[in-house]
Amino acid sequence: MESQQYIRLSALNDMIHDTISAGFASQRFWVLADITNHSYKADKKIHYFELVEKAQDGNAITARMMGKSWGAGAVRIEEFEKNTGQAFTNNLHVLVQVSVDYHPLYGLSVSVLDIDSNFMLGILEQQRKATLERLVRENDFIQKEGDGYSTFNSRLRLPAVIQRVAVISSSSSAGNEDFRHTMQHNDFGYAFRIDEYYTVVQGDNNARLFLTKLIEIYTTGIPYDAVVINRGGGSQSDFLIFDNYNIARAVAKFPIPVITGIGHQKNISITDLMAHTPTKTPTRAAEFIIAHNRGFELGILSLQHNIVIKSQQLFHLHYKELSELKNAISRNAKELVQRHGEKLTRTNHQIASGSRAVLYDHHKKLMVTVQQLAQRPRMLFQQQKNDLLYVKDSIKNAAGEYLRREKLDLEYHHKSIRMMSPHNILRKGYAIVKVHDRIISSAENIEAGQEIEVILRDAKLKSTVKEKIQYDERETHL
Repeated sequence: MESQQYIRLSALNDMIHDTISAGFASQRFWVLADITNHSYKADKKIHYFELVEKAQDGNAITARMMGKSWGAGAVRIEEFEKNTGQAFTNNLHVLVQVSVDYHPLYGLSVSVLDIDSNFMLGILEQQRKATLERLVRENDFIQKEGDGYSTFNSRLRLPAVIQRVAVISSSSSAGNEDFRHTMQHNDFGYAFRIDEYYTVVQGDNNARLFLTKLIEIYTTGIPYDAVVINRGGGSQSDFLIFDNYNIARAVAKFPIPVITGIGHQKNISITDLMAHTPTKTPTRAAEFIIAHNRGFELGILSLQHNIVIKSQQLFHLHYKELSELKNAISRNAKELVQRHGEKLTRTNHQIASGSRAVLYDHHKKLMVTVQQLAQRPRMLFQQQKNDLLYVKDSIKNAAGEYLRREKLDLEYHHKSIRMMSPHNILRKGYAIVKVHDRIISSAENIEAGQEIEVILRDAKLKSTVKEKIQYDERETHL
């Protein structure tokens, strides 16, 4: 067998290396591909990965190439992550600038020199837009209104006072500590009950864990006033979980008002758009709740102030009416006494005038009789004398009877006045009952346990009604 001509493998690799280097030296290519099998050596700041191209059905791989990036390329990847909020990792569809390399030991590969952030931002925005459109299209409790969204959750009415709060957050979140500190050390002394529901709040793959916590809050049956979602600072990619369709849908439909304090300073997440009240940070979420309660307190204080003013106005109004009524009673009493005094004076004058008239008439008759007696015999004189005595007695009796009737009439009026006086009524065993300084004659508005004032002839009694027994006044026997 003739000896075959051969070369070493290393020589072949050198030839391939020289050929590729000659053909691709200083050439750069922008390549559209997906990232797989990614790993990162943090100590050396080197990325290792594969670039693959998939068929249109998204399953079969039609091309594959080993890739790496270090130095300036790694810096560009770091800038890409900062600008897009997306970590450079598996299953990313990227536009990268590469150079072709061939190493005798590691074979053919490409080096990523640059990556297009705008391309990725466009993809993320398309995904975000598609998610929002899907939320509106598939859920009747979500409607687009102008630049915002109206959801079942956003249409809920916040309780007048928020006191019991469920918080979904990471157990190690500094932002959540800020939230709790702000709530517990507020300037107004408001007390809150805060129940923690810890879970992972970053990474789109952890959406199921987040949804589990929402379900747990609902199934507890605890009447929470609000649910707060807290997420402190972090890289932009940490917030992508809040653009997840299922989380956004669950928040939009949740029956308890959701307040977000996700800490996303640049953009607002889809979950923010679906929630009742979005805020920028956990601290802002706490400040919103405190301000909400403060607004209710200020409303109550304003109402209290108005009640005091109205009460004072009513008091002055009724005080004036009572004063006028008191003056009217005093004035009417004086007028009544004056009228009866005048009547008594007129009666006295009438009695005196009547008596003089009667005496004058009888005096005239007597003078006539005297003259007649002087002209008649003694018998006639005696007869006239008897008549005169009779007349005299008649006059005396008539005058006495008249005076007695008038005196009885005066005594009757005097007794009537005395009987009508409160002092005389109290002496007879009756009592005057007052409630709130007002004399009452019916127990209609008196209830058991109410304080009353009983005025007797010689004392005032303050007592509390022990029992109220209704009866028909026609059946009352004193």
